[in-house]
Amino acid sequence: MAPAVSPNQDAIYLALWTFLTGIMPVGFPVLKGQVNRVPEPPNTNFAVMTFMRQERIETNVDTVSDVVFTASIAGTVMTVSDVRIGTIDVGAQVFGTGLAGGTATQVVALLSGTGGAGTYTVTPSQIAASQQMAAGGQTFLQPTKLTIQVDVHGPDGANNAQVISTLMRDPYAVERFAELNEDVIPLYADDPKQTPFLNENQQYEDRWTVEVMLQANQTVAGIPQQFAGSLVVDLVAADDLP
Repeated sequence: MAPAVSPNQDAIYLALWTFLTGIMPVGFPVLKGQVNRVPEPPNTNFAVMTFMRQERIETNVDTVSDVVFTASIAGTVMTVSDVRIGTIDVGAQVFGTGLAGGTATQVVALLSGTGGAGTYTVTPSQIAASQQMAAGGQTFLQPTKLTIQVDVHGPDGANNAQVISTLMRDPYAVERFAELNEDVIPLYADDPKQTPFLNENQQYEDRWTVEVMLQANQTVAGIPQQFAGSLVVDLVAADDLP
């Protein structure tokens, strides 16, 4: 399974886009930057968002989660009769005795199961008798500071940039982002800068630039982790130690 980042860049863009469209005039376009072969919108006033930097702001916080269950596999269908620990997620790697050699068995879709007893689609196709299986994993959290440049175009650019700069440094933004995505937190925005823009007709347009700083509590998940099923404790005489 490929590691998955959450919230990913698209989710962060969506949170900022929703916030900006909510504080700009009705019908004000907010676009994602660096998209090829897309002309400027016909509106005289619009904004463009572009990711600029990602900076670590904390040491990783690692968590592990064990998943233990009883299941059998016939072809690409895994039938789970009982889950003792945790929940089974799409993308999890399945560990068990005699599973497909050389290839990790992976849950690729939910059928009747939604984390507990039921059926799941797995790959590769195989036959496995009912036994105890596991699907533990690790999750790594890295709080990250993101800098997103917002270019505010049009004759009202100065006023619109001032609205963004003001509200991004206010509790209003914190409360709004909490509703949009709890893992994306506004930090602040810098002062608007006038940065003239030369369009495809070699004509200067009004543009004001604001850098918006956000904190994204991003996790990397999908890393398999095996756990010990039992421990055997023996006494060893001190004289026998190397």
